Amino acid sequence: MSGGAVAEAAPVKKEMAIEISELIKSYGGFRALNGVNIDIQRGEIHSLVGQNGAGKSTLLGILSGRTAPSEGSVRIFGSELHYGDPRSSRKLGVATIYQELTIAPNLSALENVFLGQLLSVKGFISRKRMTKRYMELCALMGVNISPLQRAGNMSIADQQMLEIMRGLQLDAGILILDEPTASLAPPERKSLLKTIKTLQAGGITIIYVSHHLDEVLELSDSVTILRNGEKIVTQPRAYWTKDKLVSSMLGAEVAEEIVRVTQETRHEDAAPGPELLRATGVTVPGAIEDIAITLHAGEIVGIGGLVGSGRTTLVRALAGLEPKSTGSLWIEGKQVKWPREPGYPMSLGIALAPEDRKHQGLVLGMSCEDNINMVNFSQVKKLGFYRKAKAGHIADGLSKRFGLTRPIHTLCRNLSGGNQQKVLLAKVCNLRPKVLIVDEPTRGIDIGVKVEVLKILRQLANEGMAIVIISSELEEVIAVSNRVLVLSKGRLVKELSQRSEISVDHILQATF
Repeated sequence: MSGGAVAEAAPVKKEMAIEISELIKSYGGFRALNGVNIDIQRGEIHSLVGQNGAGKSTLLGILSGRTAPSEGSVRIFGSELHYGDPRSSRKLGVATIYQELTIAPNLSALENVFLGQLLSVKGFISRKRMTKRYMELCALMGVNISPLQRAGNMSIADQQMLEIMRGLQLDAGILILDEPTASLAPPERKSLLKTIKTLQAGGITIIYVSHHLDEVLELSDSVTILRNGEKIVTQPRAYWTKDKLVSSMLGAEVAEEIVRVTQETRHEDAAPGPELLRATGVTVPGAIEDIAITLHAGEIVGIGGLVGSGRTTLVRALAGLEPKSTGSLWIEGKQVKWPREPGYPMSLGIALAPEDRKHQGLVLGMSCEDNINMVNFSQVKKLGFYRKAKAGHIADGLSKRFGLTRPIHTLCRNLSGGNQQKVLLAKVCNLRPKVLIVDEPTRGIDIGVKVEVLKILRQLANEGMAIVIISSELEEVIAVSNRVLVLSKGRLVKELSQRSEISVDHILQATF
């Protein structure tokens, strides 16, 4: 070395938590993943972003051990994953928290965390040891949940924490979070994001999957974009803006179209049509009290409030799904009896698309065609016989109206979340309702389909339907609503009816 020369320090090689190499997953002639390569460093928060159908769920299925790839490899902390074996994935330190929670509602918080992994002393189950470990996990995550509390009585946010604690109980070094904030209100989201940062500070690697792009930008160290089963790009957080994320997810042309459609969805308020529904004194003991709501033809009324405010209980009462509810109801100016079972409101022209589309809205083992027709069977039968051609014609027409991208004979369980939501909307609209209630219509679907759904709701309102929308995405409520009713702790606390009033800030101020 010549005098005065300074040797350049070799770059420090960071340890990889996950190395994904040339990963391919084929289903027949369809490739869900096509040559994906991603390296994820130990201790980073790495977000996977893409539309429904981009390949995120398939990739998570392989990482969690549920799915075997067709080609390629995955290494976890240097060891190759044993494919199609969830236990192998867990042994290597991977814990996966899915969007659909797996909480046992009748068990305590403690029992849920140690479900299937009880701790023992000298061969005997040790509740003392489990309680000690449970409190350590609570301290690690910065939460305070009684170990004795019944899980079914807990908020969705606290149930989510139990799921994470269950994963961490096995000393997981990698935590995969699939749409963890989809069911959470803004304050609960903020709390969970803080917990995720705390876990990262403890050395845990986080793979974060979310359609909430603001969260992705807030949390991530790196972001990978998937599109049509391929990795488009991986870049550090500093590279990304929301516009760049959307453009990379969808392609520039589609992104521009979504901007245009979103602007169209932000409508100018028209004069409301005739009154279609009026309910007063709506009460469900222990949940909501003395709420009044009026709906007119051609308008969309948003219901604002946090999780637990009574939003879903209110619309369930209107749909006849709360047998203990009381109130007074008028349809098109005529008073009718209060509904206490779901068939009666449907006969009055009230239809509900529930928030849990997989368990309450659709029969996943049936085809799209059968799901769409099952609510109005009388129109597809004659002299007691099922008219297959008629059923297919009705389902095909509605599926095209709502933009279904798969054939109507496809089983609903094989659809993306966005297509499932379109089938659910087609199904409830097959009732030809006067009043349509949609609870969380865009949960767990990508930004492109979200705009499609919101545009469909506006079109239905323009055709004379009255629509009630509940969404944890307050920006979506604001985008389509003519009025917003704000609920807090089971009571109606504010009605926002002027365009200048309808904003996230005004909704949250009223809520608190």
